[in-house]
Amino acid sequence: MKILLINVCLRDDVDKILFPVGLGYIASAISRSRHELEIIDMDAHRMSYEQLEEKMCHLDFDVVGLGCIVTGYKIVKTISEIVKKVNKDALIIAGNSVASSIPEILLANTDVDIAVIGEGDHTIVELLDALEQGSDLKEVKGIYYKSREGIKATPGRNIVDNIDDIPLPNWTLFEMERYLTKSKEYVSEPYPMPQEQIRAFAVNTARGCAFNCTFCYHVFKEDKYRFRSTENIISEIRELQERFGVNYINFWDELT
Repeated sequence: MKILLINVCLRDDVDKILFPVGLGYIASAISRSRHELEIIDMDAHRMSYEQLEEKMCHLDFDVVGLGCIVTGYKIVKTISEIVKKVNKDALIIAGNSVASSIPEILLANTDVDIAVIGEGDHTIVELLDALEQGSDLKEVKGIYYKSREGIKATPGRNIVDNIDDIPLPNWTLFEMERYLTKSKEYVSEPYPMPQEQIRAFAVNTARGCAFNCTFCYHVFKEDKYRFRSTENIISEIRELQERFGVNYINFWDELT
């Protein structure tokens, strides 16, 4: 199947851009499967909806995947409408908290066809395989989906206990230099070197949330906090240094 991932832009009035770590892991999972993958990075290029539609008109795709935090619901709704306008037969899969927190609302009120709940690394590959083979989606754990009988939910998927087993994001699928050029804007003073020399990048050393705050919705809410091994983290940092000249690491973990 031909898969199109869209990295949505939540804040087009802000010049800073952040590498989409979550989408990076999903893209990596898909790229290791037999499915064809293409990415439109709206955030990195600050693309308008008109530019997105124009870009999609020149692409061939069967499935579109996108996601963001729940406050981006309207953005997901608008992009989904554009997808169906360009390719009415394309299936739309949404992830992140816009899917996990309000799956039934999302499916009932937008053109999104399937919502992936929680951790999506394994779910997305199983889901794409099922769609390609025409299998019953009730066999895929961790999703909500539209059916002739209404919106259906499958049993939840167990979290990945050993997150060292999850391959690193495939950074080469994205325009890394664009992110690295902007990365210095997220480094606070005092700078460890002249600001123009900074090549910073984000690393997550754990998954989950250490708290249960009433004001927040977290995709990993109520899941246990899981740490990567020191060796696994160091190997990622070393690869970022060697491949992209990264010299400053931003750790994007929940505070514990």
